[in-house]
Amino acid sequence: MICSEEHLSSSLEKPRSCESNAYVLPSAEDVVIYSCSPDDRSWLKTIKLEQCDRSDLASLLAFISNVQRIAPFRVFTCDSNTPLIDNVHFGLFLPKLISLHGTELTLSYPLCKSGTVHELLKPYYVDGGLPESLVIAIFSRAVKSLSKLHDLGWIHRAICARHLLLHPSSENNEDFLDVSFCGLGSIAPVRPFGSVLNRTDLPVIDARWRGWHYQNLQETVYSTHPVAWYSPEMIEQDFEGYGKPADIYSLGVTLAEMFTGIAPFVGTITPSLIFLKKLTLKEPLSLPCPPGRAASGDMLAIFESCTHLDPNCRPTAEDLLRTPWVQRGLAIPLRESLLTPFRQQ
Repeated sequence: MICSEEHLSSSLEKPRSCESNAYVLPSAEDVVIYSCSPDDRSWLKTIKLEQCDRSDLASLLAFISNVQRIAPFRVFTCDSNTPLIDNVHFGLFLPKLISLHGTELTLSYPLCKSGTVHELLKPYYVDGGLPESLVIAIFSRAVKSLSKLHDLGWIHRAICARHLLLHPSSENNEDFLDVSFCGLGSIAPVRPFGSVLNRTDLPVIDARWRGWHYQNLQETVYSTHPVAWYSPEMIEQDFEGYGKPADIYSLGVTLAEMFTGIAPFVGTITPSLIFLKKLTLKEPLSLPCPPGRAASGDMLAIFESCTHLDPNCRPTAEDLLRTPWVQRGLAIPLRESLLTPFRQQ
């Protein structure tokens, strides 16, 4: 696979749905540089710290601190480079090396040729989604990764098809794949450190070190804002706050995204309008079915339970793992050869 900017960006949150998408603009300050290692085995994200303002640096330090809490390793200087041996921890696809060269911070990730689930979807087709046999295989592995993350006491807060990374399940066989979460700029502990209360804050979305920002333009193609995947209680920001059920809701919305090929709230111009629609949502979500395809009863039941408006009524990741539908998905081999036809469409 040619190492293109589109492939690199998909693993680190630079949203692109197709080449003609004008809704997402690159950073004007060129704070972030994407490149590939000389051996073509890693891709690099280099952040120019001198071009980050105070709030950017604060969110960047919080991100590094969170990553180090999950898988302890230190930031290296250019004179000491010992990479993380296993970069998949608790369902997260972590950088294998964070190095500091002067005022440039570089995050090094293994290059996953299979990319993300988002790259398999074709929203500009009438039926650009995946068949249920593939959806169940991918979803079940995402549930397994989410269960590991939640058991550790963390939430992702940005689950979507773009942040489901397909990577080899073993070094010896690259055809068999597993699913882990990338797009880690929003990860956080379920409760802020030192607090017994749930979170009430929203993730920092457009910090310049993340390499992209959103503009409220007058038209869009097939993209949408990250808040489209947020749960209602996450947007409400009330005293009750939100926790693990917010990730379950986002995973349910991602299930629909994989099946239909279309991101939620496509065509909604501004994030504030998405906020308003979610806050006034009184009816449960329904799973749209592409022409000529119908979802199974088990799949519909999983979707409806994950996207229940009441977070207390949603299943936990452990509950989902015990369902026959997810167990069936885990038993289905997820192979790169099965995904190839969807890349060639």
